Amino acid sequence: MSRRKSRDLSRTLPKREAYKMVLIVCEGTKTETIYFNSLIAYEKLSSVNVQVFAGERSTPSMVVKTAIKIKEAQNKHLAFDEVYCVIDRDSHHSFEEAKQLANKNNITLIVSYPNIEYWYLCHFIYSRAPIIEKGGKSAGDNCEAVLNKEWKKIFNKAYSKTEKDTYILLLPHLENGIKNAKRSLQEAIKEEEYNPSTEVHLLVDNLRKLKS
Repeated sequence: MSRRKSRDLSRTLPKREAYKMVLIVCEGTKTETIYFNSLIAYEKLSSVNVQVFAGERSTPSMVVKTAIKIKEAQNKHLAFDEVYCVIDRDSHHSFEEAKQLANKNNITLIVSYPNIEYWYLCHFIYSRAPIIEKGGKSAGDNCEAVLNKEWKKIFNKAYSKTEKDTYILLLPHLENGIKNAKRSLQEAIKEEEYNPSTEVHLLVDNLRKLKS
């Protein structure tokens, strides 16, 4: 009887599909993880193949350290083909340490200046106006304020960091977002001024092509 149960349970265990294994570790415990889980669900990617975690603490270096820990544990079973850390560049002091750790461990950083909300903003407008600490608010908070104005115009409601279906909500504007993000990053590299810019579109584009 116990053998039959064991056999039946094994059939229900999730299995890897025939495409890359990807690990994504996010700085934020809500915004970024919600966005990428929304993408995974909509694009019908396997939660075994594409795994999303929040960093143990909200600093770039700790996000990378979390990724290393998960990567090493997974290597004992089924290694990840690609590992990404999604981080904000707002005002963290451990960014250089994060870069060094990532390079040593074959991890790709996906950086947004000042935060992931700039990626969302690219879906609606193109802007390279610097987003800085001002009026007692951080650069990240000010980026959210700019996004909120556009969000209200399009969706008739305020932006929320915990919006459950962010990817689906932004999907009609995705191509515009990718176009604006590409242009912004190209100019950032050319001018050697990365505020504002984002690399999230690179990861989004890669994930959408996983099954093709």
